[in-house]
Amino acid sequence: MKLLPRNTHFTFLVLPDGSKPALRFRVSTALLLVIPILISLLIVIASTLYLLHERNSHQLEMLQLQLASESDAHQDQLADKEAIIVKLQTDLVQLAQQADAVDARMEELSKLESDMKSLVGLSSDKTAKETDGDGVGGEQLDATDADIRELAEQTKSFYTSIGGEISELKNRLTSTRKEVQKKKQVLRLTPTYWPTESERITSLFGVRIDPFTNHPGVHKGMDIAGKTGDSIFAAADGYVQDTGYMTERGNYIVVSHKNGIATKYMHLNKVLAQKGDRVEQGDLIGLLGSTGRSTGPHLHFEVMKYGVSVDPKPYLKMGIKGIPTDVQLEKRQD
Repeated sequence: MKLLPRNTHFTFLVLPDGSKPALRFRVSTALLLVIPILISLLIVIASTLYLLHERNSHQLEMLQLQLASESDAHQDQLADKEAIIVKLQTDLVQLAQQADAVDARMEELSKLESDMKSLVGLSSDKTAKETDGDGVGGEQLDATDADIRELAEQTKSFYTSIGGEISELKNRLTSTRKEVQKKKQVLRLTPTYWPTESERITSLFGVRIDPFTNHPGVHKGMDIAGKTGDSIFAAADGYVQDTGYMTERGNYIVVSHKNGIATKYMHLNKVLAQKGDRVEQGDLIGLLGSTGRSTGPHLHFEVMKYGVSVDPKPYLKMGIKGIPTDVQLEKRQD
């Protein structure tokens, strides 16, 4: 095959329709050789750009999907974190409420300690705070972050100090328990236990009008009215010094106690204790009646100190009225 020379030219003639003149193009051989190469190159470039476009479009689509997935995951994480924060805040509020409950229980214990001391006549230097009832209500506002932080600090401070307070309360209760036990021992040896079931006093200690003579006279004890057959209890620990019957006393019992104190129980319907018996505070020793110099069923209760009759009322006021000791309670139940 014979190659064309380099300076060869080709003429292209374009004949339009009608009377328009013909168009003539003269193209060199070199240009005709370059054009296919350029076209091929353009095709390759276009194909490459197309493939790059497709790949980038696919990558962009994948990135968009990944971004959407990450965004959803982030939203889920935020929701989880919000839920965790709300849960922690709720737990904090509950912990603070528990702290208030603990504080209230400690106040109740302090009040109980105070009541115990008052009950047995010991001085108390603690006054319990008033606690609110169970009713709740009022306007409710959302707690701010500052409110939550303040609550956290208050709760932390409470639990930091509560250990010392509990230890102090424990020591104080231990001391109070010892004091109460000592006081109970003193009360058991002193005629402080109410001697009858009835609490209706009909005559006090001191000068009164004698119901039989209508003249002034000295009444050496306290008269407590009741029903015939009611129980009569020992006012304190001691020994039965004497029992018997006398015209003035009727059926009677005399019990000797510590520190030169003795108690008399008169006008009994029946004597249940015997001379020489050891009796404990609250023991059943007789039955109420109206024997001897009496106008009706009652107990004449008398307290003597070193042989001299004294007013029994101050002694009985010292007692734990209506609240017998464990031993006395068991005896009453029997």
